[in-house]
Amino acid sequence: MDSSNKNKTIIILLGIFSLMLVMNILMPLHRDDFDYSVIWHTQAHVGSLQDVIASCWNHYLLHGGRMVTVFGLVLFLFLGKLWFDIANAVIFTGFVVLIYMHARRSLKLFESPAMLLAAGVLAWLCLPHFGEVAIWKSGSTVYLWSGFCVALFLLPYNLKAAGEKISSSVAMIPVMFILGILAGWSVENLAVTNLLVCGICTMVYRCCHQMPVWMPAGTAGAFLGFIGLLAAPGNYVRYDQQGGDAGLFGTLMHHIGNQFSGNGDMLLFVLPAVLLAVLCWRIIKADYLKAKDVELEPSAKLSTGRIILLVFIAITTVSYFTTGFVAGFIHDIIVQCILIPSGLAKPITFILFANVMDQFEQMAIYWFFIIFIYLTLRDRIGLTSEVLKSMKGKVPFMKLVYEYDGLGYVLFMGLLALFNNFVMMAAPTFPGRATFSSAAMLIIATVSILGMPAVQERLSLPESGRLLKCAALFLSAFTILSTGSILYTITQENDVRLAIVKQAAQNGEEIAVLPPILLRDRALRHVFFVDFYNGVTKDGLCIYYGIKDIKVEPMPEWAR
Repeated sequence: MDSSNKNKTIIILLGIFSLMLVMNILMPLHRDDFDYSVIWHTQAHVGSLQDVIASCWNHYLLHGGRMVTVFGLVLFLFLGKLWFDIANAVIFTGFVVLIYMHARRSLKLFESPAMLLAAGVLAWLCLPHFGEVAIWKSGSTVYLWSGFCVALFLLPYNLKAAGEKISSSVAMIPVMFILGILAGWSVENLAVTNLLVCGICTMVYRCCHQMPVWMPAGTAGAFLGFIGLLAAPGNYVRYDQQGGDAGLFGTLMHHIGNQFSGNGDMLLFVLPAVLLAVLCWRIIKADYLKAKDVELEPSAKLSTGRIILLVFIAITTVSYFTTGFVAGFIHDIIVQCILIPSGLAKPITFILFANVMDQFEQMAIYWFFIIFIYLTLRDRIGLTSEVLKSMKGKVPFMKLVYEYDGLGYVLFMGLLALFNNFVMMAAPTFPGRATFSSAAMLIIATVSILGMPAVQERLSLPESGRLLKCAALFLSAFTILSTGSILYTITQENDVRLAIVKQAAQNGEEIAVLPPILLRDRALRHVFFVDFYNGVTKDGLCIYYGIKDIKVEPMPEWAR
């Protein structure tokens, strides 16, 4: 074993764990966290392991079937926030390791620190609604912890399919059976995908007379967990409460529309991984065609347009971390030159437009920088517009899949991600956070294609390697600093408001009146926090502290 690789791997894992621990510590208990801090549908605080079980059982009967994730949530809320913070950081770090192992289809942790780092960076940047699914307690147990259980359970199946030697010991039977139950009893769309994958693997290896003894045990566990998930009486209680009288056609069109919105939402977050995968695909295509007079000649020249774009990104970055003068300037120009002359100068229009501009700078920096890096990296590799045109139509898509070992797996993971989202057709809503597991599959596909020899050869060249490392460093540092800063401010603001609520409860007051939180920046959704005017945010808090209502004072005119 290369000691240098081992040391690098340990440093990377410690870095990921430390980052997530800090972010979790900074994130206060919020929204549903207070609902689950009391025995479900009561006002009694969870104070013992017996209360944890009672709360989970009430939840199963009255709200939903996600018993495994709910048990983890209620248990760690009972144990205390710090223990929850540590557990969440450990689970995220483990999830990155599992992404890496699935991408390499190997258990060798210390073999490729670069791929592990790529998995960590892409997980940080590309998992949709990161603050909601990986830091917020109630969200992370549903999505991150479910993703961890499924990725751990399916790893032996993946390794077996890759030709790796996996133990056929009888001792694996109870282990895989229990892991199957945990994976199957996770979150609905992922549970379906999980059962499909392990079920097909079991049938294929049974037909080939190569089925290890643990494989059907794992599939049986996944099936039982899935039944437990769907059979919960609480599912039907919640569905009845949601109602719906749009008719068959209206319901179908609504669910189809959900697919467009859900997949579109995911694409906004996974774009760095998608562009990187597209770039790798083109490298492989050029590698295949190099024997047919397709030569890559790297170009380090920046066009005038890209220089202007880079200057804009730099100025906007300074603005974002200072006074927001770029967004303010653009806001005023649009108001004076477009909204007022066109007769759209209405209060609601100004409010909606101001909300959009609140997020403008961070989005502009992020997306313009990604596009700039992609175009520049493409040229530095030698994939200029002329070369891309010369390669067009010269090699069939499936030809490359057959010729290059590993591309079939990349394609499979991409299709599996689409299927995993398609399962949401059965759900009445398709929130962006539900694309978490599909985004993880796309990250696995991207990390996997990054590990292919033809790709590594090109991306390890000085011209492209330095640019890629600098881009990853900038994007990570930008989002980490923004997230940490905002979470720190949110924590301070939240502590002040919780103190007001506690005091109102101690004084026997029925209503607590809170000042509004003026900070709206959410660091590309790495921060999840909704002010107390929201019903979901305040209802659980009211139950937890035994008060009737929480009211938020109007937003000051200057902050609207």
